[in-house]
Amino acid sequence: MFRKPDKPAKSDGDKAAIPAWSNASPPSSTGVSTPSFVAASRASQAAEAAETDPYDVVLEAVKDDLKTGHRLTPAAYDNPTDEDYAIVTEVARRQVQTFNISAPSRGLPLLVEGSESEVASEVERIAKRITEDVLGWGPISPYMEDPMVEEIYINGHNTIYVQHAGQQAIKVKSTFRSEYALRMFINNKLDYGSGGRGVTVKTPWRDHRLRDGSRVHVIMDPLVSNLGFGGIAITIRRFRSVARTLGDMVKLGTITPPAASFLYAAVRAKLNICVSGGTGTGKTTFLQVLTSEIDPEDRVVTVEDTPELQLQHLPNWVALIVREKAEGVEAVTMADNVRHCMRMRPKRILLGEARGPEMISILEAMNTGHEGCMFTVHADDAYRTLQRIETLYLKGGMGNVPLLAIRREIAQAVQLIVSLAIFRLPDGREVRRVREINYVTGGVEGELITHEPVFAWAYESGKEESSGRLEYTGAVPSPLLRRLHERVRSFNWQRDVDEAR
Repeated sequence: MFRKPDKPAKSDGDKAAIPAWSNASPPSSTGVSTPSFVAASRASQAAEAAETDPYDVVLEAVKDDLKTGHRLTPAAYDNPTDEDYAIVTEVARRQVQTFNISAPSRGLPLLVEGSESEVASEVERIAKRITEDVLGWGPISPYMEDPMVEEIYINGHNTIYVQHAGQQAIKVKSTFRSEYALRMFINNKLDYGSGGRGVTVKTPWRDHRLRDGSRVHVIMDPLVSNLGFGGIAITIRRFRSVARTLGDMVKLGTITPPAASFLYAAVRAKLNICVSGGTGTGKTTFLQVLTSEIDPEDRVVTVEDTPELQLQHLPNWVALIVREKAEGVEAVTMADNVRHCMRMRPKRILLGEARGPEMISILEAMNTGHEGCMFTVHADDAYRTLQRIETLYLKGGMGNVPLLAIRREIAQAVQLIVSLAIFRLPDGREVRRVREINYVTGGVEGELITHEPVFAWAYESGKEESSGRLEYTGAVPSPLLRRLHERVRSFNWQRDVDEAR
């Protein structure tokens, strides 16, 4: 019933395109409408009407009605209530009926046709579709509601990929009507949700967090070159609350009970912990899980570029985020916010993924008495994690500091490195696992910061790596164990070692 709209073409004799719904005939240059001119005008008007998508006309009418009538609050667009849905649905019904009544006199095709019952049914269907386009997620609504969907990739208006947990991304049949419709759709979400702003030619990219914790990244032409004029690429990383505690992680098989007990004590004892791993290994989710063991009485300050951590279970929590540079407004970086939070008397500082100069600030915090700091780093194992931390420190612009001094500062600041990895099972599914837990001893030997694995991934030679298991290595890090026993009464290393063996 609906046709994809194209740009209305102007006739050679017209100075401006005539709206398809206009009844007025264009004036002739002499002020007198000749029969031939009227015929040509009507033919042009009919052609434009034939290429106008009735659904788009009604959708814009609904948006205008909601905007001019101030029927919804800005928050409704990002977190709508049942009442908000009811309001939009009622406006949509009315606009569909109004359009259908006036369409013949405006030279437009009917939006709904058929018997009385068929028209009523079609009006309801279209009203619900419009409501979903205004408040919901339109063509991707089923995937935004599916708890098993992890990622949604939109490569232009007619190419959408969806990735379910543990599976490869697959192309789905859902599409947006046009590139323009896609841009208006996502800008509607960005403009109203959590203070975000839409993409424009001047600012062709945005990062945004939805209220459910999902992350949205939008980038468009001219920064995207293969999707055509005005092409937009959108990546939605869904927030999936599959695990809230270390116990949940044990049930999922992400970590073994002895290793979970060890990390429980490490968090309670306020060790400084780095969670590392490659892309999509679940670093932020694991950091979120570790926060479940923080004392609710602790004052906690989080620092992130795009907010992902949700610590509502901690009543004395403050979340700091970055601010982009804009006209008349200076940028506020992760490093700036780490320095700010050090003046806020936190018991713990949690840093989202460290990517730059903020590494200097967080190391300084950990080396000046701030215990229990936790942060994430993009690296595959403990050795590469320590290298990455060193590189980020150097990128911070303090190149005049001797490497030995930097390594000593890292060694004395970080006590544990938890490394995560993705393993592919024989049936093609992917699972996330804790691959190793390393204790940083605090020393430097030659060019290396010394560390030893307490738990490491073990598997039989000749078998798939995914068939392995996180096992206790036999290490006895005495200074670390002494601290855990002193600060956490319920910790029993001998019991956990026996269980691990």
